[in-house]
Amino acid sequence: MKGVRRMNKGMRGVAGLAAGILLLAGGSAMLAGCGDKGKPGTAGAPQPLVTGVEVVTVSSSEQERRVEVVGTVRARTIAEVAPQVMGRLTSFPVTAGSKVEKGALLATIDDAAIRAQAAAAEGAVAEALASGEEAERAIAQAEAGRTLAEKTYARFHKLHEERVVTQQEFEEAEAKRTVAVKEYERAVERRAQVAGRVAQARSQADAANALLSRTKVTAPFAGVVTEKKGDAGSMAVPGVPLVMLEDARRYRLEAAVPETHLSRLSVGSKVQVVLDAAPDRPLPAVLSEIVPVVDPESRTFLVKADVSGPGLRTGMYGRLRFPAGKGTVLAVPRSALFRSGGFDGAFVITPDNVARLVMVKTGQPMGDRIEVLAGIDPGSRVAVSPLDRLADGVKVEVRR
Repeated sequence: MKGVRRMNKGMRGVAGLAAGILLLAGGSAMLAGCGDKGKPGTAGAPQPLVTGVEVVTVSSSEQERRVEVVGTVRARTIAEVAPQVMGRLTSFPVTAGSKVEKGALLATIDDAAIRAQAAAAEGAVAEALASGEEAERAIAQAEAGRTLAEKTYARFHKLHEERVVTQQEFEEAEAKRTVAVKEYERAVERRAQVAGRVAQARSQADAANALLSRTKVTAPFAGVVTEKKGDAGSMAVPGVPLVMLEDARRYRLEAAVPETHLSRLSVGSKVQVVLDAAPDRPLPAVLSEIVPVVDPESRTFLVKADVSGPGLRTGMYGRLRFPAGKGTVLAVPRSALFRSGGFDGAFVITPDNVARLVMVKTGQPMGDRIEVLAGIDPGSRVAVSPLDRLADGVKVEVRR
């Protein structure tokens, strides 16, 4: 029968074949209970002549082919915010859905013990600084003694050469100078030791204050809280996430693309993202990342496309659409197709003007037309109205 072709190999699965047989052989029975507006009518016996049927002749044309692959929408930046210190949560003011700015307080941890450590460290710093002051005074005193001893030694040296003082007096002056120099050197050494203790005490204080600051868990960037794990009174453990945070301003679609299309895509390629929530409003997107490894099991590679638009949410189902070169495409008007029994169907009008119900496998939408992959041959006449009066096997009169 002209206009009806066999299903291609892609439609010969067990489920598709069984459904096709049921649809094509029992179309009238399936549609018998369809009284909704826009659904084909029932085929009774005898069948009246259906007049005024509008048909279109299906033909192939050269079109830009497009490929669609399924993917998942994710925020470009997602963080598991975890504490860095252990302790009991004293407050947890955010909830799932809370919008926060960078640095906003997410949770606080009991800081009593850490505050005590910080206070002790600050006390050690003060004590070390006081020792430093004592060391400075000791150096000043030792330096004064050394200066006096050196002057005395210089004077006694001159007097000894003039034989005014005895050898013993000269040696006593020399010994005092040596002792004064040693005392000064020890004072300088003590000052260096005290400076080391001051540095160590300050380091411990800085560490304690850093721990104290970590008792406040803050947002690393502006975003939306998508998950809260715990409540006030729970125990916070370092490395265990308390909050899931994502940047709600930037999203991308991650999709697995068959390896046959690897040469068609590159970073910067312009593509489209189609969401099930808005299938008629594709969003412009740009490929930002192509993972250079093909999965040996699925023979696909992962691509990531940056996309923006209203209503985007992490986890949404989406499709990545991109051009795949020109090819011959068979398309029919959207008005010629209807859903019945979970399948797309159409009425093909035979040369002797009999309506035949066929199951159709559709492809990509093309404006007010839809690509047909199987079920209708080029040159076939397909009814576009009135579908609600047609049934499989009825005689029709085609409108001229």
